[in-house]
This record gives sequence, structure tokens and C-alpha cells, in this order.
Amino acid sequence: MSTEPTRGILVGIDGSAGSEAALRWAYRTAQVERRPVTALLGWTADGLPRPVYQAAAAAEHGALAAAAAQMLDRTIARVPAPRPAVELRRLVVDQDPVDALVAEAKNAAMTVVGARGPGLAHRILAGSVAHRLLHRSSGPVVVVRGTADEAGHADEAGHADEAGPVDETAPQDRRPVVVGVDGSEPSQAAVRWAAAQAAERGAPLHLVYGYRVDITSFGVSADEFYPSLRTDAERLLADVATADLDDEADLEVRQLAVDDTPARALLRASAEAQLLAVGTRGRGGFAELVLGSTAHQCALHADCPVAVLHG
Repeated sequence: MSTEPTRGILVGIDGSAGSEAALRWAYRTAQVERRPVTALLGWTADGLPRPVYQAAAAAEHGALAAAAAQMLDRTIARVPAPRPAVELRRLVVDQDPVDALVAEAKNAAMTVVGARGPGLAHRILAGSVAHRLLHRSSGPVVVVRGTADEAGHADEAGHADEAGPVDETAPQDRRPVVVGVDGSEPSQAAVRWAAAQAAERGAPLHLVYGYRVDITSFGVSADEFYPSLRTDAERLLADVATADLDDEADLEVRQLAVDDTPARALLRASAEAQLLAVGTRGRGGFAELVLGSTAHQCALHADCPVAVLHG
């Protein structure tokens, strides 16, 4: 019998409302999947080379570390403790937040961060924690949109907010888990991961393929071109369902070929989803600069938490 410990859920904490929403979502997922949670706060001084900062602040380093720990504790205290409880580990690291999360993520099932940082500049800069983490982490990264005020409340349809903890007396959330399909290895990884998430939640899985393109082949009319695209899309969805979901016989699966671009198709689907999963090829080099990619558009604009997976 294996004695390997259960891989937990890692949450990046920075004191913002976004990180509170991330912690709420992590609590809920930890309850569903019976995993522990690690709340990590990484801290450094901005604007100084690290050796200069260490030399200048040596006398007060202990006080700064204590202040960082207090910020972590205050953030955790603002998020209602889940019932039933989950195991929670607090971790404060004197390290760049992304470096700290990447290092700790090696032992985690997933990493969860908020989409909103402490300020406007933080949210729009390409160097934000969420953006940088999407390109550096090798495991699943879940970006949770929302604020502390929004988290934990039911919507007009009566669903518990996706960031809130499980209420065992509430009806099961039947909103689907949506996954983007394009036939690539990252997409296949996203399909398998999303299927496991849907099975854990007892939710349907929607495979979405947006097949619209803005150009057609020379000499082929649009009337001939687009029907062939739809046929190819439907065939790909069927192949994916057969190849990647053979172990999920009890899972309710819908295959949706959508006449729209991949990003718009997935963003529309996210409005009725509890979770959206996408694959990405963006790991290093020029790919990190392409903010218009499907994964980035979903992480920035989806109406539900977004999981980004590498192949």
C-alpha cells in the first residue's frame, strides 16, 4: 500500500481581495477532493537588487518577516473557514512570489491564484503574478476571478459561488466543467484534467471546439469551406471523447462544435460553467508575449475560474 502523502492545493496569497477569492475556491475544491491546502505568501522588497536590500534591511529583517506572516494570517482570517474543515498549512517565504510558488508547486496537485492583485498597475502589467505563473509552472494553474465581496454569495439561479466553501445542505452545483479542445497535446491534458474535475463534482463535462477562422483557402468558397470546418470539428470532438475519456464511462459529456473563434466560444461557455480548463503552448520565448492567445483571453475575461494546463 502506498504511503505517499496526498498532493495538496497551493494558494498564492498577497493580501488582496483576489487572493481571498482564490483561497475560498481552494477551500471548496479541497473539500470535494479531500486535499490539504497550503496558503503561501512570498515577499521581497520592490525596486532594489536583492543583495542591496538584504544589506540595508538586515537589522529589521525579523520585523519584516513577522509583518509578512501577519498579512498572511489576516488574509486567512477574512475568509470563512470551511465546514467540514480542511487541513491548512501557512507558509511565508522570503522570495519572489512566483519563484516561491513554482518551487512549492512541484509537490502540489494544482496552484490557485487570484486574477486581481493589490492595485491597478499590478493588474495590468504583463509581469503580474498570475501572468508569470502561467508560463513558468509545469502543473495546473487555476486563476480565480472575483473579489472578497463577491465570493461566497449565491447567484440569482441559486448556485453557490464557485469561490465559496461547500455547504452540505445546498443542492449540488450542476453547472458544467468546460474544456477547450483543439487536438493539441496541451488540449488533451486539459481534457483529461477537466474530466477528473467533473467526475469529482458530479458535474457534466462540455467539450468545446471553436472552429471559426478569419481566412479561407484560395479557390475555395466560404459556402464550401465552413461546412468542412464544422465536419472536421465534430470529428475531432468525437475522437477526443473516445481517446481521452474512455475511463470516465459514467461522466455526462457534451460535444459542442461552435461557429466562433476559440476564445469567444469558451468565454461564452464560461458564463454558465463552474470551471473552465484550457491548454496552452505558451512556455518561454515569444509565446510569453502573445497576450491574445486563447488561454490568456480566458484567464483575463472568463466568468468562472480558469485552469491552464501545459501538455
